[in-house]
Amino acid sequence: MNDLDRFYEEVCNLTEEFKGEVTPVARTVALFRVAIEYGAAHIGVSTLGYMMSRLLAITLGVSQGSSYTSYDSILEEFDPDKVKTKH
Repeated sequence: MNDLDRFYEEVCNLTEEFKGEVTPVARTVALFRVAIEYGAAHIGVSTLGYMMSRLLAITLGVSQGSSYTSYDSILEEFDPDKVKTKH
């Protein structure tokens, strides 16, 4: 397992295991807010907006069972290190 996979798992675990009274909707909003704030600060708002549209398109493809989409394509397009994940 690489660092990206571990990071993904830690975020998932933190989200699921948090004991406060935070609804699933509020948790989702908080995760999006963190991602948007972090992304805007580190890759810029315009790149972030484009990446978000690509993530949405890929997510819709994955949910429809398309074999032509994967999250690795986002990493290949936007991440200069091209770190692969198993998700």
